[in-house]
Amino acid sequence: MSFVDRLVKASRAVGAGANSADARAAIGRVLAAEVPELLASLERDRGAGAFSLWGWSTVLDENIDAPVIDEPLFASLHEAAGIEATWPIGNAGVLHLYGYLLSMVETPFGLKRERWVGSELETALGMPAGSFMARIAKPDQQPGGLLSFVSRALLEVLDDETAILAVVDEFAGEEREEVARALLVQSTSAPDARAVVYAIRVGPRTQLITAFPVATTPAKWLADVTSEPPRLRYNAAAHELAPKSPLAERRVSRPNLRARGR
Repeated sequence: MSFVDRLVKASRAVGAGANSADARAAIGRVLAAEVPELLASLERDRGAGAFSLWGWSTVLDENIDAPVIDEPLFASLHEAAGIEATWPIGNAGVLHLYGYLLSMVETPFGLKRERWVGSELETALGMPAGSFMARIAKPDQQPGGLLSFVSRALLEVLDDETAILAVVDEFAGEEREEVARALLVQSTSAPDARAVVYAIRVGPRTQLITAFPVATTPAKWLADVTSEPPRLRYNAAAHELAPKSPLAERRVSRPNLRARGR
């Protein structure tokens, strides 16, 4: 049985036992039996400090107004990551990677895990298909686990002007430092493969929130994002700012838009 098949099996078992008296202990047993590679990856990420590169997020998906994982799994994953978190706000790396891999909740865009087990996001980030799952199954000599690998890839693309099609910065205002930055990026080797990367910047520090593949053009994506007032997006939370909090100001930039197409 492949890792992805075992991941689905584990996700179903975890969901089925979410309301049991010993749910958290049962989660540990299921994951250790079915996907020990995932637990090992999470432990390597903890040792490498990868979770500190990610900000905060709610487990309540804004598209369905419901949690994508149950509270016992939320608590178990944060405990394994060495992070104190109070439901429903948790570490975005824990939730958007490990939580999504184990989520069985359908959203308008399908299952959350698809971005990690499919190839669309990998291609948009300039990676060979299968890179994410290979990182779990056969870790290399680089420090950390899957989240460390993903973090390096996302931070690299944020610094690569040739990969960025459009940027939307939304500022918290009122003497706050937070800037919510959404970027539409594409692979230079596969121009039709595009993704959104979202992060919160506080001064010089960037904390990642999420990334996902999209099938859109820069003009359409910008029209969609700017069709509503500035706000926190993609389930992000920030210090004293709840998910969906309104923000004060927006700035749009379009590097290479003319060259990359509308």
